[in-house]
Amino acid sequence: MTQNINEELKVLSELIRKADKLINPEDSLAYLVHKDTRDRLYGKKPACFMKLRPIGRDTSAYLFPICNRSGMEDPKVIKLSISMLQKSMVDSRFDPKDIQGMLGKMQHRHDTFIKKIPKPASAAAKKAKVTRMFDNIKKYLTLSKTGEM
Repeated sequence: MTQNINEELKVLSELIRKADKLINPEDSLAYLVHKDTRDRLYGKKPACFMKLRPIGRDTSAYLFPICNRSGMEDPKVIKLSISMLQKSMVDSRFDPKDIQGMLGKMQHRHDTFIKKIPKPASAAAKKAKVTRMFDNIKKYLTLSKTGEM
């Protein structure tokens, strides 16, 4: 009984979190600082990171993000990765040719992304998404009350 309630609370909290994320989108890049979050994102979306392998015995690759948390290419994140790469150019652990190649790729992605002007969602579309999320929460609550789960 308590396990069933805990599962229902987890589902409900996830629905509330999704609705809150739609209402208040996150513009912070602080999630890239946390190693656990970065590793979890790399596990889910490896195409959102570019790898740079150092020279020598250290075989672990350094990950440079190009996407935001939702998996979409983000010019802010790409710009942050470019600045991190530029700072690592003086580091002797990396091959300068590899860094130059990766800088060229990231700069190209950044330039092409800026040329494409993304159309922001209208206020009506945002409201529709939030309304759908709240409807999902209501449906889940009514199903859990009636026991039809």
